[in-house]
Amino acid sequence: MAALELSEMQMEAMKEVANIGAGHAATALSEMLNEPILIGTPVVEILPFANLASRVSKPDVMVSAVHMHVNGEAPCQIVVLFDKQQALGFVKIFMHLAPGEDVSAELVESTIKEVGNIISGAYLNALTSLTGVTLIASVPTLSTGSAQSAFLALMDVAPDCDVFYVQTRFEKDQPIIQGEFVLIPEPQSFGPLLSVFGL
Repeated sequence: MAALELSEMQMEAMKEVANIGAGHAATALSEMLNEPILIGTPVVEILPFANLASRVSKPDVMVSAVHMHVNGEAPCQIVVLFDKQQALGFVKIFMHLAPGEDVSAELVESTIKEVGNIISGAYLNALTSLTGVTLIASVPTLSTGSAQSAFLALMDVAPDCDVFYVQTRFEKDQPIIQGEFVLIPEPQSFGPLLSVFGL
């Protein structure tokens, strides 16, 4: 169980951040695809870093993980996870390719990075607009493998560190990609991020 206990009102505030961020991301993806994109209701949780991989991981599913460091008044790390095959399908939709048509690994990587950048930027903008905290993301890096391996790469994060987890589904006429957004604040960042919510 997470050490950080939020009131119902504070959790509602975090859900509002998730809703605003998902809305901004859907708008940006719509412009990217030149087609309307709808969003499902985001799932928002706060949990210890040690529990994160088991929360998002499916043993037989490979993921594409976009990772960024965030500097500013509330330093943190961000990871945006996609099902690898689902992300590849999204790239093919973006490129208007036929289902069996191949696409280069370099193009897949750059497109997934850009989608991860869009989603993380949307959530950071939502946090900034509601808290007034300055947040500046680094250039994204991409890794592919299990969720467990993605989080093992973040060895400087304490197991009991509380993290914010948001799951959002983006749809056209059917689900096209599901993103899992993880915000991992530095210990000193909780105050600036949550003070506006009365914590």
